[in-house]
Amino acid sequence: MNADELLDFALGQLEDPRRRALDEASRSDPEVAAKIQRARRAVDLLCDDGLLADPPPGLAGRTLAFVAQSPARSPSILDYVPARVPFRWADFAVAASIFVAGLLTLMPAVQRSRERMNQAGCVFNLQQIGQALGQYATIHPSYPSPPSDRAGADSGLFAAFLRGSGVLPDVSVLDCPYNGRCDLEHARNLTSFEQADAMSKSDPAAYKKMVCWDYGYNPGYRHASGRLGPITARPASLIAVVADQPPDDASLGDVDRNSPNHFGAGQNVLYSDGGVRWHRSRLVAPDDRDVYLNNARKMEPGINDRDSVILPRHAPFGNFPGR
Repeated sequence: MNADELLDFALGQLEDPRRRALDEASRSDPEVAAKIQRARRAVDLLCDDGLLADPPPGLAGRTLAFVAQSPARSPSILDYVPARVPFRWADFAVAASIFVAGLLTLMPAVQRSRERMNQAGCVFNLQQIGQALGQYATIHPSYPSPPSDRAGADSGLFAAFLRGSGVLPDVSVLDCPYNGRCDLEHARNLTSFEQADAMSKSDPAAYKKMVCWDYGYNPGYRHASGRLGPITARPASLIAVVADQPPDDASLGDVDRNSPNHFGAGQNVLYSDGGVRWHRSRLVAPDDRDVYLNNARKMEPGINDRDSVILPRHAPFGNFPGR
């Protein structure tokens, strides 16, 4: 008897002659009988499917009830949220307070830094314009001024004189960064006073786009004869030559109203000595009480050589009708 025959015998699949032979051998030989008994026990254990297990009483009923009461929906993300948040609202309030306090502390410093940067940009622009005026004055007897028969041209065309002389190659210096960016793309087409003055008559819309910068100009003063005379380049006289643009026309009589370039805080003024000074009011000298009006309280050329008047770019060199 080999192992295969023993296993087939235990499973009841051994052919009949050999099965009868093993039955007889087991009755006559206790050792064979013991082997057959062990084989049958092993087969019974292997074939045990658990159906004979005895479950606890009521297990089936409890299982069915649990399944019936379970939700049929699929789990959502809220099912994974912990029932207890590891932070308290007080913790969030403290963190938010620290953040707001830091923000409030930082914002004024950032704002001041930005203002100083824009202020420095405006000063730099005026210094560049001052250098261009100085170079122009070395070529011409005075600062830019139109011929006597062209005194009706806009005073803002002082920049056209500088461009025509080749001493102002970069028109971006005509933009005060504190007043928001000017669109100076059209100003780059500015070539000379004659070209700009002709355009003011032939194409006023294009002219308005071209002459759009942020600075006003001192057109000069009137002599006793009534003739308009340009200011001369005399550094020792400290005459205001260029400054931030004046406020709107309707408010020029208000001596406390400053240029809008710096949100009314004051104005940068370029003097004939090339220096740039910041004034919180329109008073720039004891004998020149208003940098935007002459000593007769009019937005017209000065009444003497020390009466500085910064006209807006659209005001004529000679005078300003209506005032």
